Amino acid sequence: MKPLRNSGKPEKLMREAELDFKIGNLNKCVSASYFTVRKMLEHLALRMKMMIPRRDDKLANVLKHIGYGDEAKLVLRLYELRKKADYDDKEITEDEAEEALKIAENLTKLIKSLQSGTD
Repeated sequence: MKPLRNSGKPEKLMREAELDFKIGNLNKCVSASYFTVRKMLEHLALRMKMMIPRRDDKLANVLKHIGYGDEAKLVLRLYELRKKADYDDKEITEDEAEEALKIAENLTKLIKSLQSGTD
């Protein structure tokens, strides 16, 4: 079986989230932050031979299942912010966008460390 290769998409999404924050595209920042983490979790789940859940909110269980319950809650918070950014009539605030970026940055570091442990 060929090893899974990172497509580079999560890193690109994270750069876009950071740029969107800087120029005030707060809804796009939150959405890109969420999808950065989602892509990385999907990749981690595949490496661990786990099923990728269809529902976005269930993807947090990948982390919860391996003992990272607090971090799984952060995934859920990011998901809630993404739903607000994409579907709610209310705008994402600068504080919420900054929160999403910080969550994504921290989860990205964690997931990368977990991925290196599955090699």
